[in-house]
Amino acid sequence: MDGIKKKITSLTVCFVVLAMGIATFLGVTALKDIGNRDSNQLLLLMCETGQKNLDSYFKNVEQSVSMVSAYVESDLDGLDDAKLQAHLERVRFFFNRLAYKSSGILTYYYRIDPSISQNVKGFWYVNNGEGIMEHEVTDISRYDVRDTSKLVWFTVPRNTGRAVWLPPYITDNLGARVISYNVPVYYQGKFVGVIGIELDYFNVANIINNITMYEGGYAFLNDEEGKIIYHPRMDVMTMEEQPAVPRGLLSNYKFVNYNFEGVEKQAVWLPLSNGMRLNLTVPVNELNADWQKWSVRMLVIYVVLLIFFIVVIRIAIGRLFPDR
Repeated sequence: MDGIKKKITSLTVCFVVLAMGIATFLGVTALKDIGNRDSNQLLLLMCETGQKNLDSYFKNVEQSVSMVSAYVESDLDGLDDAKLQAHLERVRFFFNRLAYKSSGILTYYYRIDPSISQNVKGFWYVNNGEGIMEHEVTDISRYDVRDTSKLVWFTVPRNTGRAVWLPPYITDNLGARVISYNVPVYYQGKFVGVIGIELDYFNVANIINNITMYEGGYAFLNDEEGKIIYHPRMDVMTMEEQPAVPRGLLSNYKFVNYNFEGVEKQAVWLPLSNGMRLNLTVPVNELNADWQKWSVRMLVIYVVLLIFFIVVIRIAIGRLFPDR
């Protein structure tokens, strides 16, 4: 009789352990899948919110510069000094009205190439914190306009012949960090000058700093070549060489897992309207924390229930087969 009781008890316990083990395994797997899906959705949602905020900021600048550019090219009716000066005053009035309605602008300008006129140089307006004031213009004639490493806001659009967003640089005269959008101006196929707006680098940084997730999650910005433009945990502008994004983040896949300084991370990236990329990255252990916590609770419940069922089974079988 004792042998039968032991066999029945063992079989029953094994069946309960197996059944509960399978149920627990499936439950933990489901928790992991749901947790990963939810964290990915949250990660993407946070990045999309940041993308919309930055794109709204950048598109506003592009639209302003494009409107001034269209007005300039329609208003130009000659390149002699008198006509240029009259044209400049009309553009100044138009640009001033437009700029006052735009937020986050540090400077805006319309500069004439020295080869077009030595006397009519254009204008440059600066937001000094108390209002927008006209500033003395940089003397372009002191630079080699074919050298795109200097006076980049002028030389790059002049030599590329197209509208361009420039990565952060220090402005001449002001010594401020800016990101700028610049458009070359032509009259009858001849290069005349550049129209542009410079944004305060730290305004862009503040938008990115507000994109956070969990304790260790943060956002950063890189250009089309994978060079970091802004990172909340490193001062990119003081580095001798612009750092590259961690390996894997230039992937075509939206979600990327990578290792940075010994920490496993997951990131999502989204393109911006100006060709840059916004990245939001979070340590994997923080993303997994919720489903892992619930999995531990499920395992604890499994152990407690298993002990309870074993005790119940032993009591039930003991009553069915009492000792004689």
